[in-house]
Amino acid sequence: MTRNEAREILMQIMYEMDAAKCMDKETAARLSEERLAGNHKQRGQALLCHIIEHLSELDDLINASSKSWKTGRMPRVDLAIMRLALGEIRYGEDVPKVVAINEAINLAKKYSTQRSSRFIHGVLGAIINKNEDA
Repeated sequence: MTRNEAREILMQIMYEMDAAKCMDKETAARLSEERLAGNHKQRGQALLCHIIEHLSELDDLINASSKSWKTGRMPRVDLAIMRLALGEIRYGEDVPKVVAINEAINLAKKYSTQRSSRFIHGVLGAIINKNEDA
């Protein structure tokens, strides 16, 4: 399993948890245990736990940087992608900001729309520009 494949699975887990309204560490641990392999399992579980623990803070960053849409109105797949990217930027061990944003854009192109990829790029870019420590 590559890092990109692991990231894709993590995004799918985030989406599934949000859709089922069960954003908790136990569900995250169970789903990542089932779906991730190798060294990605521990890294993925830790990242999901950090994202869940700081979910309202991450959503506040997204809301503050989105001009027209707030997290409650955003497509869930777009929200999962942005939360994952911000989680990697803030809590990932070795993911440069530009890489996390580029990977988010690639996920959006694959799982959402061309318009979503531009929207995600704009929101994440605004967050990074506002909060160099994001």
